[in-house]
Amino acid sequence: MSTKRRKSAVPRRMLIGLGAFVILFYSLAPLLWIFVASITPEHTANFDRAWLSNRQVTYFPDSPTVANYVSLFATVPFGTYFRNSTIIAGGNMILTLVIASLGAYGFVRFRFFGRSSFLVATLVAYTIPSVVLLVPLLVIFRTYGLNNTHFGMVLAEATHSAPFVLLLLINYFSTLPRDLDEAAQVDGCGRLKVLWRIILPLSLPGLVAGGLLAFIMTWNNFLFAFLLTSTAEVKTLPVIMRQFALGEPAVWGVSAAGAIVSTLPVALIFLLFQRMLMSGLAAGAVKG
Repeated sequence: MSTKRRKSAVPRRMLIGLGAFVILFYSLAPLLWIFVASITPEHTANFDRAWLSNRQVTYFPDSPTVANYVSLFATVPFGTYFRNSTIIAGGNMILTLVIASLGAYGFVRFRFFGRSSFLVATLVAYTIPSVVLLVPLLVIFRTYGLNNTHFGMVLAEATHSAPFVLLLLINYFSTLPRDLDEAAQVDGCGRLKVLWRIILPLSLPGLVAGGLLAFIMTWNNFLFAFLLTSTAEVKTLPVIMRQFALGEPAVWGVSAAGAIVSTLPVALIFLLFQRMLMSGLAAGAVKG
């Protein structure tokens, strides 16, 4: 009987493996093409109109080169845009985690009037499209001088990431027993010290998951960066990638190099923290 089960399980595993390979290839093929385009030499039909490229990209270039990556940092302020994305995404990640952790602890450990209504309002706030917030944000930022500043961009990005991370941490904190708080309070810890010394260390996977998602959401967000910034000192990578797509700076090889460099930080972060990310999301989705 066990032999028959093993034999029947082999075709199933082969089908699962084949399906996984097809999905993986379908997902990675465009990225592979972009990488090959980034190392393919650029040939132009007219040097006065460099965007009219006549070179053909193949999956096996005859003479691969890194000239496109050199041109990326030499001809456009790509390093400045990269720095701005890092500052804004990192700042939003920190601000989001501070707001979400304090709010989640309050929702989970305290019972107060309107608690359910506030939770519903938080969910509704997350579902509101970012474009709806543009006009109010533009008016507020212009009034307080936050337009075209890193701090203003961090605040704008937090309007979208904070509600999501708050809901995630509420579910995660709900899995931690109240006995931990009571034992710490008996030892003389206040509420904030309980949160800092007990709850946050035990919630590290949830914090990592929430922080990484906030970072990725900000890193990839184009709308706020395009409309709330006006100079290269604050603009982020999605803005310059739009310029590449429109053919404003120039050639396809440089555009592909920019896409690869823009993708690398997020890909590396995910590879390094994928286990904590998955465990944090899974634990936060179990109880709510």
